Amino acid sequence: MKKKIKFSTLLKVIKGQLIHGNTFDIYHITDRTNYIKKANRVIFLRGKIQQTDWENIQKHTPCAVILEKKKIKKPFLPNVSYIVVEDMEKSYWEFVKYYRSLFDIPVFAITGTCGKTTAKEMITHILKRDYKVLATRKSKNAPYRNLSYLCEMTKETEVAVFETPVARIGQLEYSCKFFQPTIGMITNIGVDHLKKCGTLENYIQAKGEILNGLNNKGILILNADDEKTKQISLKNYKGKVVYFGIHSPADYKATNIRYTEDGMAFTLIYEKMKYEVVVAGYGEHQVYNALGSIAAVHQFGFGIREAAERLKTFKNLTAHLETFKGPNDSFIINDTWNANPTSIEASLKVMEAIAANKKKILILGSVSELGEHEAKYHQQIGEMIAAYQIDVLIATGKFANQIIQGAKNKKMKGKKVACETAGDIMNIIKPLLTEETALLIKTSMYDKSIMPLLTMLDGEKN
Repeated sequence: MKKKIKFSTLLKVIKGQLIHGNTFDIYHITDRTNYIKKANRVIFLRGKIQQTDWENIQKHTPCAVILEKKKIKKPFLPNVSYIVVEDMEKSYWEFVKYYRSLFDIPVFAITGTCGKTTAKEMITHILKRDYKVLATRKSKNAPYRNLSYLCEMTKETEVAVFETPVARIGQLEYSCKFFQPTIGMITNIGVDHLKKCGTLENYIQAKGEILNGLNNKGILILNADDEKTKQISLKNYKGKVVYFGIHSPADYKATNIRYTEDGMAFTLIYEKMKYEVVVAGYGEHQVYNALGSIAAVHQFGFGIREAAERLKTFKNLTAHLETFKGPNDSFIINDTWNANPTSIEASLKVMEAIAANKKKILILGSVSELGEHEAKYHQQIGEMIAAYQIDVLIATGKFANQIIQGAKNKKMKGKKVACETAGDIMNIIKPLLTEETALLIKTSMYDKSIMPLLTMLDGEKN
């Protein structure tokens, strides 16, 4: 937050009335009582009053709470100021609007089924040497963090780069109300978050909320090769649309793509000029991430050549197709950041490229957020796996059998096994791990049935 906000200014912005306690200089504003770590904070009590952590509030006084008249709780706590408003949501959004208006800076909003964290990190990496950049930490992009990120803007902040996820309809537009982005990017759209979006069509249109999020006048950067992104209507969009791609015509196009020792290299073509780009991290999808990120910073005003130079020092993210030596000099690929059908196929393509002459083992967990048709989608994942040269498929989780069945449907030649625990998996793979073996572990970091396997493999190696 700015150095401080005057209490009188806050009352004016939210049309609030101080009914108990004293005024003080405000150093942070939040809407989550468990986020309070210091004094001189103000808390919007938006939720149910009985869920308020009053004990934590009392630990960090002086502070203030904002609540509606009908939710006033007596007796009043000592050293806690009480501000009353007529309409909580109206007052809340008036504050958000006011605070965001204090900063006339470029704000990037990055969304997409896959690649948004990597693209956000690439953009930040390129810009941070020359600008004071505020960015989403890791992939901590849940909407409840929006106000906290917004209030981290200070007079020193020159650029902001935020991930804007879609887990349900309306979520992306909600996040954009906080950040008011000037540049938006959709990395790609696959199958994900159907549990709350309901259908794939709803999910695609929810990604399209980025257009309204840009107030229909910002710079929109799209993947020219992504078929589902093409389903978003741009008919009424009045801003600038820029495309990046590999296979389709695009403003920023990648050609001459090749694998390097620890990543990818390609030639970027923009307005007939050619630029050589090298980036850590394997796969064609990493080329898209780099291409989109360069397009984004270039539209911001940063030079393409300098952006490409900065990407040479970019470090690939943890658990994003990380490779290391396993037991008996086996080749391990750790892709356990997240899992959905799009990222699963991307990881299979990478294993096919970097472990072409090895025996290939795939350990795959179930995919969450696939809605009422999750069994069907898991079977389709199994069918997709059968198109790749996998010697041993080990599936685990609730839909392991559907994955195996899908592989069988497409006559996958390799061994197919459903397992329940990391111990069971280890018993199967331990005798198979040699220097001629490549093992791909693909799941989400929240998959407790597979994640212990990484520790086991490390222990066996040592």
